[in-house]
Amino acid sequence: MNILLHDFGSYIQPDLINHLTKMGHHCKNLVYPRPNPVEDDYFEKYVTAHLKTGVYDCVISTNFHPLLARICCQCNIKYLAWSYDSPISKDHPEYFSHPTSYVFLFDSTEVQEFHDMGLHNVYHLPLAVDTKRLSAIPITDADRKRFSCEVSFVGRLYQSKLNNILSHQDDYTIGYINALTDAQFKLVGFPLLDDVIDDAILCRINNALNKQGIVYHSGEEKGINKAALSLCITNQITHNERIILLRLLNHFCDVHLYSDERSEQLLEVPFKGPVTYSVEMPKVFRLSKINLCPTARGIRSGIPLRMLDIIGAGGFLLSNAQPELGTYFRPDVDIVWYNSVEEAVEKARYYLSHEEKRLQIQQNSYAIIKEKFSYPERIATMFQTAGL
Repeated sequence: MNILLHDFGSYIQPDLINHLTKMGHHCKNLVYPRPNPVEDDYFEKYVTAHLKTGVYDCVISTNFHPLLARICCQCNIKYLAWSYDSPISKDHPEYFSHPTSYVFLFDSTEVQEFHDMGLHNVYHLPLAVDTKRLSAIPITDADRKRFSCEVSFVGRLYQSKLNNILSHQDDYTIGYINALTDAQFKLVGFPLLDDVIDDAILCRINNALNKQGIVYHSGEEKGINKAALSLCITNQITHNERIILLRLLNHFCDVHLYSDERSEQLLEVPFKGPVTYSVEMPKVFRLSKINLCPTARGIRSGIPLRMLDIIGAGGFLLSNAQPELGTYFRPDVDIVWYNSVEEAVEKARYYLSHEEKRLQIQQNSYAIIKEKFSYPERIATMFQTAGL
């Protein structure tokens, strides 16, 4: 097939193109930064010109871009969007309903949310990883000296806007949101926010902001809506969890933090700065005895890309108990997960002192990833679903 791809700088774009090409497809990759979701005249003309001058069987992008969905519908060409972000924006639900659109999400709970909205062209598709490419990355003596450690964490610290929003609220609202945040922090895998955030608390928050002349936008919408407040809270919980874990682990083992975000709460944790995704990050995963991966709390059930990156690079993963992990892995046999901060610390201690068990689990998880999370299989599933 002839395929037009939109590339905004996606992590998985090189692997996706490589495997599409190996499968015999002809790919044209259009590099363009993230366009405005619904209005970008240049992007619209740019894509439309390619679709009209070339003969393409479909358009593919990583993550869903509403404007691209509309363009493809107008040109009557199938659009396949495979997202490695979660949750994705629901600000423009009308763009998901185009008959030419096929949206693939790695989180089954999020897929169900779209189905509950009446949008049934959204499908569950776990992500993939190229184990062959990752295993071919050479490790030098300099790499061992730079990246070897007992526990590493690679990723964002998720600085949230929640504290800034609460700084303009009354004591009741602050207490309510803080209590909700604390409760959700402890209840891993049991989402409370959708049931507890109601119109009354949203109105209270927005009225307080409006009185002080503060304008907050949730996508195209003026004011904080339910989705925006929920994301602020889940980001704050993610931030709190990562800070606490890193501080606790740093008390008894050698911890490396790789991030482009610094925090005054982590001054005692060795900060190593950011690493490149395609080359340096896999070396970190392979040379760390334990790779810590607390999932962003906005991801309800799915297995995020970072977990696959760690295992696919030959690393040992210590993660929170994402529900979909149990579909593929046996706990403490093929993978190690925790249900609380306390359990995470206990398991880190245990597997640092039981190397043989750690290495066996590492091998088991790698074998499963190699067999069940391949790009050719995922691509074939997308094409079959879209009738290509």
